[in-house]
Amino acid sequence: MPKLNIAISLLCLLTAVSLGCSSSATGTASRRDAYALASCTDTVSCCVQRNPAVPEACGLTASEAAAYTATMDAAMQHAQDKAKEEEDDAEDGWREHCTNTYVACRDQKKPRWDGDCYACFRYCEGQRQWPFELCNRRSR
Repeated sequence: MPKLNIAISLLCLLTAVSLGCSSSATGTASRRDAYALASCTDTVSCCVQRNPAVPEACGLTASEAAAYTATMDAAMQHAQDKAKEEEDDAEDGWREHCTNTYVACRDQKKPRWDGDCYACFRYCEGQRQWPFELCNRRSR
């Protein structure tokens, strides 16, 4: 019976140790490294992201690391600005479509259009698509 108690105690001790080693304290570094690997473009940028305070670890001087980091930041900012401009252009397209269709509906209401033009315009603002099944040109 004493051997069974020792075996159970040893099993509990190994379980506690293994759970302690798999805690989030060791997981934080690996998540940071995974993010750095996903966002780096070459070996130098990966090294600089992993060792931001130690440029010597990457074979760079402090001024070279600062210049490299500034260049990468400027490139990222340019890419984000360009993406934002493209997103704004896409939004203006549906807004212009909704406005133009509303004006045509309102100005040519009688007898050419069926439906409530303003309600359809409000729908178009929300759905970014004119509801032709609710507001359309009357067929002759």
